[in-house]
Amino acid sequence: MKYLIKLTKREQEIIQILITGKLDKEIAAELSISLHTVKKHNKNIYKKLNARNRFEVIALANSLEATNFL
Repeated sequence: MKYLIKLTKREQEIIQILITGKLDKEIAAELSISLHTVKKHNKNIYKKLNARNRFEVIALANSLEATNFL
């Protein structure tokens, strides 16, 4: 079964940075966006991936990356 998860380019960027262990304020600084915007993207990512927190997002992203889906 194939799953289609539509993440925006920015959401994908944020996930890649989350994997490195950076905090939201560090992500905001790196991407030159507000902390509020990062939190909004995180909320959207959690919803799309059906994750409760950043640790679940990271685990799922690592799993999808290992299978070339991310």
